[in-house]
Amino acid sequence: MELLRLAGPPGVGKSTTAWTVARRFADDGMSTGYVDTDQLGMCYPAPDDDPDRWALKERALAGVAEEFRRAGVERLVVSGVAWPDDPPPRIAGVSVRSLWLDASEHSRRERLGARGTDGEQLSEMLSAGTAEAERVHSAWERVDTDGLSPSETVGEVLMRWRPTAVENRRPGSERSMRLGAAGGDRLLWLTGLRLAGASRIGWEIATREWREGTRTGFIDLAQLSFAWNIDEAVGPASLARVHRCFREVGADLLVVVAPIEIEPEAARAVLPNSDVSSVRLSPSAADLRRHAHFRRSGEGPALAGDDVIGATDAEVEVILRTADLQSSLPLREHEVSVRTRGLSPADAAAAVRRGAGWSAVLDRP
Repeated sequence: MELLRLAGPPGVGKSTTAWTVARRFADDGMSTGYVDTDQLGMCYPAPDDDPDRWALKERALAGVAEEFRRAGVERLVVSGVAWPDDPPPRIAGVSVRSLWLDASEHSRRERLGARGTDGEQLSEMLSAGTAEAERVHSAWERVDTDGLSPSETVGEVLMRWRPTAVENRRPGSERSMRLGAAGGDRLLWLTGLRLAGASRIGWEIATREWREGTRTGFIDLAQLSFAWNIDEAVGPASLARVHRCFREVGADLLVVVAPIEIEPEAARAVLPNSDVSSVRLSPSAADLRRHAHFRRSGEGPALAGDDVIGATDAEVEVILRTADLQSSLPLREHEVSVRTRGLSPADAAAAVRRGAGWSAVLDRP
């Protein structure tokens, strides 16, 4: 498998570029995957010896990359921040090309401002990015994106990365179930219809734990499942890999938000020693429509593959019809439905904790 690594400070276009490159290869019929390293390190409070979770992300990336390779992915495109002081990490059995995207502080200010980032947060991001650019290790190949349009940046990256046409090993007898870490942890599997707000509610639950100092992991399973032109899903096996990394740094709680199409039993299959609680959100039609307009306007985190941001009225209606069809799906074994109609994310999070039977663990005084 060949891997393209795009790193750099916020505002240089690494995520947009990486996603476009991955989709281009996928559309050409190549078995392709995409991973954002920011999705591999959502575990807080951070370990004392890894305060920025650089090492945690790199261990998780190595494991996830192996799962993509085993599934038959030939080209894996990776974006996200990376530690600039050292050479790009190597991954056993994978050919890695590492590019550091750069841009002037003026360009990054304009791009981040267009995303709604401003004030003190913007100043801190710009300052940190400038400091990183001054000390990037020479083993990273720099790509200046100043003055380049998104399509031009993609073209520049493709000029520098010319993967060979390799024949990857397809999954077969070598592929066996890779289990998570030893038991003792609790996992909340949170799902729902399209636009039910599982990510927002799951994030609310996780951030409460972080504020209280309980080391907790958060995983958006859809973000670990981007792979095209292969025969099997990579999400559950990637979940097991990241779960193991979180457990190794002492996270006993894990919040997983997952598309309704992925069965909760997928978590139990790869994490048989974890105590899994499965919850399906039950919002109203008005809630779904309200959340659609919230997301369409760009509110909330910008995630890869989000087809709601900037969607037309007609496209939103198609998505809402998909949610309506999903509402007829029966509950799966061990899955409970939690009514979230008209609730704020905070109140919905509290209802989920109660419905999942997590109150004794999470509702501390």
